[in-house]
Amino acid sequence: MTFKKYEGSTFQLLSEVVSKAMEMASINSREIDGLLFTIIPGTFDGKANVHFPSFQLSSFLGIKPKYIDVIDYGGPSALTMIYRAFKLIEAGEIETALCVVGGKGSFLRENRVTADSVDKFYNISLTPFDEFFRVYEDMNPVTDYALVAKRHGKLFGTTDEQRAMIAVNQRKNAMDNDKAIYKNPITVKDVLSSRMVSDPLRLLEIVYPVDGFHAFIVSKHQRNSNLRPIRIDFYGEAHWTEMPTEWKDIVYTPTVESSKGVNLEKIDAYELYDSFTITVLLEIEDIGLAEKGKGGKFVENTDTTYRGEIPINTGGGSLNVGQPAFMSGGVILEEALLQLNDMAKGHQVKGANRVLVNGIGGWNRGHAVTMVLEGE
Repeated sequence: MTFKKYEGSTFQLLSEVVSKAMEMASINSREIDGLLFTIIPGTFDGKANVHFPSFQLSSFLGIKPKYIDVIDYGGPSALTMIYRAFKLIEAGEIETALCVVGGKGSFLRENRVTADSVDKFYNISLTPFDEFFRVYEDMNPVTDYALVAKRHGKLFGTTDEQRAMIAVNQRKNAMDNDKAIYKNPITVKDVLSSRMVSDPLRLLEIVYPVDGFHAFIVSKHQRNSNLRPIRIDFYGEAHWTEMPTEWKDIVYTPTVESSKGVNLEKIDAYELYDSFTITVLLEIEDIGLAEKGKGGKFVENTDTTYRGEIPINTGGGSLNVGQPAFMSGGVILEEALLQLNDMAKGHQVKGANRVLVNGIGGWNRGHAVTMVLEGE
């Protein structure tokens, strides 16, 4: 559930979302014995930090978990929650887990601050080396990904038009998605004529932060739910803790490692983290849909709409649905589950049975998680 701006409190919004999730899963709060969540400073309720969030969330929702886990690496955290909940249930530690990601991002948006530049707003540190790195005014991650897009173009000749095609095809996927906030058709010319935000990234290539939560229930019980049992066919995560200046090259992401060994055969749809158009292009290369440097040609020559040969971000992605609390992981995971349950009204991939989900996040995209979900 997302809003451009939610007028109620963060906990009211969270409660509404969790109630709907429990209703869909046919469970009640007393059955939840695992709680997994993530919080980024400033994006939960506009405050720098939440004092003992494990207590506050459990208390407000009226649940008494015997296992609590906080996964704090931003965008991909939602995918890790699902995996850890699945493993805990498989090991017999818990029976039903609630996984929560989101918050009210509109406060930072209205104050022209992003999740990776909150140190300009609050007295907090982003890296152990802030005194060396945080010397210029920036608006990370927009400026960071702009630098990557510039570098990709210089090394491989990737054009602005090729990146724009990603935005155009995702908008086609969003046109019949009830959850999308942007549905009017756009062209490459529209993207290239939209306002330049950080050269070469333009407005229609950049995600819009919104208020909202995603709540996922992972349980060993099916109850009366009509939802399809789903299993995790592949899972990998990677964490690059070096600063970007020490990387081999900034045109690679940790997805190169998190997706190592994944079988791309019989994947029916790809839900790729789409904070920016260049993010999607990098993932196309790093998971192996195209060789490094040929992602531009791939999007130019491939129909990536939900009816196409390789469907990518079939609901329009967070570029069109919005990015709750500056994290897109919940958006792409929800879309994968809708596809696997034949519930993606207006943008359903016919016969979807295996979906690859890839998340990138954290400071300067230092974390990646790759997951393949399959219907049983």
